[in-house]
Amino acid sequence: MTEHTQDGAIIVRLFPGHAGTVIWSGGPVPYDEAGLSPLLEADLRAWEAFHRARLDPDLAPHAPDDEDEFATTGAAVAARLADELGSRFEVHHIHRGREVLRSTEPPTNPGAARALRTRARRQASEARAVVEELGGGAWFAYSPASGNRFYPGRGAVDAADVGPDDVEVRDADLRDLDRGGHDDDVAGG
Repeated sequence: MTEHTQDGAIIVRLFPGHAGTVIWSGGPVPYDEAGLSPLLEADLRAWEAFHRARLDPDLAPHAPDDEDEFATTGAAVAARLADELGSRFEVHHIHRGREVLRSTEPPTNPGAARALRTRARRQASEARAVVEELGGGAWFAYSPASGNRFYPGRGAVDAADVGPDDVEVRDADLRDLDRGGHDDDVAGG
């Protein structure tokens, strides 16, 4: 599910992997779904291709400077992505740690901002539907070895100590994304 900052901005992570995209927001975001400008999409694809070439055992090893070039190029495309998405998004460039970028301006590509907000709303709606279908519930981690469950904020709970009254719905992450409108799809608005 898409993550949000404390003030409701959508978090978008930028890192290469093996998903055919370097854009991640509640999972990998296909380029054709992101609605980015053709130039930025081409540069993101080239950045990802450069990364994959560095991993290819059939190619000669890269020079040490290639790592710096990869990091510098990644930071540059992350800044451009932040500009295209605008102030209601936070872009996390994941390389040698995390660099957080956020524009202070409206999106330079309102279509991309709208596409990722629509994706976030759809994911939240799907998550709400799962909770409703299952009759509520709590998020937890389960250890098959011990049978224990770990509940955020409560710690580990022995499986024998969990009863029906211990289940609660945690809807904070499923909040209505439309609160406050976020109608910043057009410059100046």
